[in-house]
Amino acid sequence: MKKLTKSHKSFSFLLGISLLTAVPSWSQDAKLEIEQRPLPDLPNSISGVESVSDRINAFLISKKMKPGENSIDGKTVNIWVGYGDISVPPSDKNFVTARTIAYQKAMLEAKQKCALFMEARISSEMELDMKSPGEERAKADAERLKREGLLNEGAVKVASALNSDIKAKNVPAVLQTAGLYGEKILQNKMNEELTKKGLDPNKPVDEQKVKQVLNTVSFKRAQRATARAYCSGIQSYATFEFNPSDKQGKLGVVTIYTRKLHEIADALLTGDYSLIPKGEPGIPVMDHIPKNKRTLLSTFGVQLVRNEIGDYVLLAFAQSQPKSKSEQSKSIAFQMATLEAQGMLRTFMGESIYSTNNMLQSEEATEFEDIDPVDVKYISQSSTNIKAIADKLSIKGIQEAYSWETLHPANNDPVVGVVLEWKVSSAQFASALRKISQESKAKATQANEQLKSNNPSATTRDNGNSSGNTNPPASKSVPRTNNSNSGQGAVSRDF
Repeated sequence: MKKLTKSHKSFSFLLGISLLTAVPSWSQDAKLEIEQRPLPDLPNSISGVESVSDRINAFLISKKMKPGENSIDGKTVNIWVGYGDISVPPSDKNFVTARTIAYQKAMLEAKQKCALFMEARISSEMELDMKSPGEERAKADAERLKREGLLNEGAVKVASALNSDIKAKNVPAVLQTAGLYGEKILQNKMNEELTKKGLDPNKPVDEQKVKQVLNTVSFKRAQRATARAYCSGIQSYATFEFNPSDKQGKLGVVTIYTRKLHEIADALLTGDYSLIPKGEPGIPVMDHIPKNKRTLLSTFGVQLVRNEIGDYVLLAFAQSQPKSKSEQSKSIAFQMATLEAQGMLRTFMGESIYSTNNMLQSEEATEFEDIDPVDVKYISQSSTNIKAIADKLSIKGIQEAYSWETLHPANNDPVVGVVLEWKVSSAQFASALRKISQESKAKATQANEQLKSNNPSATTRDNGNSSGNTNPPASKSVPRTNNSNSGQGAVSRDF
């Protein structure tokens, strides 16, 4: 064998250096959480032969995950899987739109599984907490919150506030988000009901006594509302399609949820980053965008990511189907995909505002609807309310991060896509929340006055005289539709 010459040695050395520097920045960062790593490549995400469930199972096994609760790098990571039917075959001109709608249905199913899980978790944690003396509960809660990813100082502040005697409406800013506010309402109600039974809630309480409170209708209402609120932050991790050539297909989404993702979503809304490390560096935005075309075809919705300087960024992935392979048709499709992605960002913002405002406007223990998390009526009404908020929002600073085009393997037709980037402005969120909150309070006051004027018996009588107001109730206002995504399916929601 020939000895390496000096030039060959130099070349080998330089090649080795280049290979080392080619390693992605995220792989060198031990602090990068699983939910902040680049989306995995999915070369087999689309198939006309292998079922969606089989590929999802294989994917989870390869990642050493399972549906439900997982422990990854010492942190709790929850995985839920949702499915949606693709209502038309690949030959249909609305195939891409049908895929987007199937994705939304799959995400909705995953969120429902999240809500049911959170409801059970809230009950079990409260049973466990009430077994301990009052002075030990705050410490135990702080330790649990730290395991779930909160900063030490933030975990202590939250645990202290949750275990204080203050009313929910007077809680400090650290609890003024939907999930934590709801949890405070639950704790106060538990203490109140135990006191009515002649028990001291600051002392260890028998498990059966706690369950009696947990099983009351009013407690379950508040618990369900809090469980739904805690699912903000859930986002898609991998998507798989089954596309037989001559019939309807199916789409499955693997979602990922961590307490930290939830707290980030809340922090974006309130501007309070005391619970999470705001400035911890991430990776460049472009590293979060898949370059594999098959993976891009299977990536929908909104991703919440952290860039290399520690700022949080929303990425919206949308796609559209050109009517032909002409450049003009592709250009129109790109415009439609851009409008779809803009709608996704508005809906993400609208859902965050709606969830928080809905919880903060509720009176303690009385104003929660007794609706199951999978109830169709609730889902439809909340979607309508979220859209009404989203349509009013104007978000500034959106820019295109990436665009792509390819052929879908199921029909060999063109598909184009865009990824929009929005560097999140907490001030903008907070301003919109204040505005919506003020409108909600004004409507509630107006409705209450209207009720009094139309139902004198419901008010305090003054010497038998009523107001005499016989005006009919004000007609229910219907939000003006301004859907820039018409024909592209309903906008997507990942949080």
